[in-house]
Amino acid sequence: MSKYRFYLVAIVIGVFCAAYFIYAEQKGDTLAVSSNLERAGIFPQPELTNYNMGLYLDINNRILHGTTVIDTINTSGKTLKELWFTAYPNAFHSPSRTPAPVDAYYSGFNEGWLKIDSFKVNGTPVEYQEEDISVRAVLPAPLLPEKDLKIEMTWRGKIPKLAYRYGCQKGVYMLGNFYPTLNVLSGQDWHNSYNSAFGDPFCFQVADYQVTVNLPETYNMVSTGNVTNILAEDNGRTVYWVQADRVRDFCLLVMYDYQELSQEIKGRNIKCYAPSNNSCIVNRIVEQSGEILDYYSSAIGSYPYPDFKVAFVPMKGFHGMEYSGLIFLREEFLNPGYDENKRQFILAHEIAHQWWYGMVGNDQFREPWLDEGLANWSAYKYLEKYQGQSTPAGCRPGIKLTKQLGEMRSTRDYYNTAYDGGEAFWFGLEQELGEETVIKVLRSYLADNKFKIATSEDLLAAIKKEAGQDMEYYFNKWL
Repeated sequence: MSKYRFYLVAIVIGVFCAAYFIYAEQKGDTLAVSSNLERAGIFPQPELTNYNMGLYLDINNRILHGTTVIDTINTSGKTLKELWFTAYPNAFHSPSRTPAPVDAYYSGFNEGWLKIDSFKVNGTPVEYQEEDISVRAVLPAPLLPEKDLKIEMTWRGKIPKLAYRYGCQKGVYMLGNFYPTLNVLSGQDWHNSYNSAFGDPFCFQVADYQVTVNLPETYNMVSTGNVTNILAEDNGRTVYWVQADRVRDFCLLVMYDYQELSQEIKGRNIKCYAPSNNSCIVNRIVEQSGEILDYYSSAIGSYPYPDFKVAFVPMKGFHGMEYSGLIFLREEFLNPGYDENKRQFILAHEIAHQWWYGMVGNDQFREPWLDEGLANWSAYKYLEKYQGQSTPAGCRPGIKLTKQLGEMRSTRDYYNTAYDGGEAFWFGLEQELGEETVIKVLRSYLADNKFKIATSEDLLAAIKKEAGQDMEYYFNKWL
């Protein structure tokens, strides 16, 4: 490392550490208030978990340098001897294991990875093993219930030349699930992620994030949360400070020569980011996003953040991808000849994930239908109310909704179960109970599971509560 580079990294780490200790002083009161919360059995708890990250993007080598401090409390109700993390960039380490389609590698296979350079728990170095996209850390000493836990890591992520949710193309860096993330423990069971060629094989808990992002000054960024401060350094780089409270994940997009269009719609700041010279379609997307957010907020429950962001990216394998307060859409949507009905449906589907995945989380590996089917149904209801489009006729009982992602053998199998089967469950329920009662079910489901991780049992409890009748005959068709 050159002396010049050393000083740059030292400055970034210094800024990060200063911000962290300031935050740590403020966090103490929050933890004291949270002591009366119901904690038993679920780890980590949202109200008690904070990520503090410092990021430095090396454009020339496509390396993201990171430091992470995770503060939480052992709320599992048992003594912890190990911790599990997701290191999603390791899914792109070899051509035989990558989840990305072949056409997403625009210049041939190019590897991506995540390497942890130092790893401490409560100040003591720990041993760890990589297992595909998971990392298992053996604690230096057993951690008793209700004890504080501080995890400190320095790491590097290689960003592949790849048009995908993790990769870069044409000066655009799509950084979804790019950092080491603490997995969820419920009872004796770790909800570890899975390297799948389709779907979203994750289960993450809500947390608060404070992040500094150091970029070359010619690039811009958009991320989960809100930028609270910007500092232009005299070395050709810019530092951004970001605060994101109560979010399911932290997503970062770094881009060159993009335009931002924003508009306040019914008290919400809607922002859209796209390559230059797409103003007409981008303006329409901003207006539609505001309308969709307003519909969901009025029908189901309020959107929780002050702004919402849409970014068009060179991404293959997905029409769209959801993150907290931010969604990615494929650049093809900007083509004037793109099917308008399809564009509206996908936009409404991805925005619905702010409720079903963002606010009400679920294990997307074990029960992918919970969020995907409900996002589909919600999108159809918006299009019916605002665009006059008809919804799918009839329902298709007999689809096994209990099938996990690992049991599915193809993308078609995944879509048939999670999307088609999931939406059919809701249209069938609407036929049984009526739309008004189904909306009550969703309001109850959101209220009881907001910023938590829900299961099909939690959903069925909400249905039983609002239906006022025995629903076992209906559940048995699907589950």
